[in-house]
Amino acid sequence: MSQIPAPHQFSGLTRFRPSDQPTRQLTVAVFPGAGSVHLYNALDSGYFDRAGLKVRLIEVASSDQQMTGWNDGAYDIMHTSPDHLLRSLLKRDPVAVRAEGMGELAVHRRPGDPRPTDRWAVDNARSAFAFVLRAILADVVGSPVADSQLVPVGGTLQRFQALPTGAVDGTTLHPPFDVLAAEEGHPRLGGHLQVARDLITNVVVTARATAPAWYVRAYLEVCRVSTSELLTSGAPGVEAALVRHGWAPAVARAAVPGLLGPAGLSTSPEVTLRGLEAVAGLRRRFDPAWRPSCSLGSLMGPGLRT
Repeated sequence: MSQIPAPHQFSGLTRFRPSDQPTRQLTVAVFPGAGSVHLYNALDSGYFDRAGLKVRLIEVASSDQQMTGWNDGAYDIMHTSPDHLLRSLLKRDPVAVRAEGMGELAVHRRPGDPRPTDRWAVDNARSAFAFVLRAILADVVGSPVADSQLVPVGGTLQRFQALPTGAVDGTTLHPPFDVLAAEEGHPRLGGHLQVARDLITNVVVTARATAPAWYVRAYLEVCRVSTSELLTSGAPGVEAALVRHGWAPAVARAAVPGLLGPAGLSTSPEVTLRGLEAVAGLRRRFDPAWRPSCSLGSLMGPGLRT
């Protein structure tokens, strides 16, 4: 059972909403995966309701779908790779207001040594997860990958589902898909902490104009409280939160080690220039023609006192 938050935590959820403001509707885009466990926990525990928010989570199948929805104004907030902010494809002046961890990004492959003819599943050949894959294969495995070996498949769920079909030989995964892939006979080759330890893997993004708004501040406070509760409750609480949200117990159990590992829920929520530099460093390495359209510091949202 997860631990019930202390009363002062509940009071923190209500302090941002002005007394004259109605409940705020928020549409939030996320990728399927264990990295959203704090959002599931907050929804199912009523924390967003307490904060004056009515949150609708939209699970996207790819980064292209998420970016298109953002540009069309379909989402108020999205949890996404900070690399998307570097690609100059997003409209509405997005900024990162919170860093998060989803567990280590790991490359898995079918049994056997990597070959020059291998096909590697990616979301997008110019995405951060593709760059992580290429760095791990080059630096850890000693088997660099050419552009022609990258096969766009979709988000992590879609890439995991492609592994047993034989259409691809390997891909980058995160919890719970990494553990499930290993259980199905696709061993791990390496993880992002071996090649880019400072990398921020996930951020909360909103438009710069709305970043100081009470409802964004309240949303971030709910994320903080829910994450803190899960860390305090440990493996039983994390597993219970996923099961309560409809996950099969075995799948929820597979997610726990990564979520409680060094790149999981304990990740500092601060969006740092060092972390963004690590993201930019991977892009520079594998996309040499890329040039930033603005300073990395400008992609960090205004300081939000909570």
